[in-house]
Amino acid sequence: MKKTLLLLSAMLIGAISTASAADLSRPVYTKAPPPPVLFSWTGFYIGVNAGGKWLSNTNDDVTVGGTTFTFGDNESSWIAGGQVGYNWQAPGSAWVFGVEGDIDAHDFSRSLVLATTVGPLLAGDTFSVESKWQASLRGRIGYAVDRVLLYATGGVAFTQVKGTATLVGVGTVTDDNTRVGATVGGGIEWAVWNNISLGVEARYTWYGDETFNGGALAGVAVSDRIQLNTAEVMGKLNFRF
Repeated sequence: MKKTLLLLSAMLIGAISTASAADLSRPVYTKAPPPPVLFSWTGFYIGVNAGGKWLSNTNDDVTVGGTTFTFGDNESSWIAGGQVGYNWQAPGSAWVFGVEGDIDAHDFSRSLVLATTVGPLLAGDTFSVESKWQASLRGRIGYAVDRVLLYATGGVAFTQVKGTATLVGVGTVTDDNTRVGATVGGGIEWAVWNNISLGVEARYTWYGDETFNGGALAGVAVSDRIQLNTAEVMGKLNFRF
């Protein structure tokens, strides 16, 4: 009887040991951790901007009484204003698409005073061009690496240009209008917090040629043909919601 009990005990211990060994050799599966939640750029935003702008005023052709005089000039100005826009980023995608509009103040001006008499122009005749504001409406396409967004942008641009001619002993004529052109550029934006981002953007804008017709002063026809191109770099602060 004792031998039988000992034999049964040995067999039971062996079976338990074999089962335990089998369990130890079997791979243990654990649930994979969830993927990290990346920042989403989707949503509306509004912000402010400030920077510098450079004006290329080439082939500024002033025509007085049928005689044309060509001047060249380059100016720079501060620029400051605001923007509003919307971004869309599909879940799981790094591509970001958006649209943005902005309006800015700047202070471009160029004034030419003749020092000597040239043809029909007299010493003291003055020609000036100035611009006080600009705006744009653009599309944006970017690639996001979590909270950093690299993007390209392009669209239509608008600016105000005012031309003035003052002829000694004759009078002053002024032409003020809004120019329409194209703008392209790119930038980088960093989401410092979920609802605040900082960025830097550079753009080039061209408006082509346009002639300001000053009409006639005492029978003398005056016009100013200007080719206007600009470049700008600005810092941007956006509030996201």
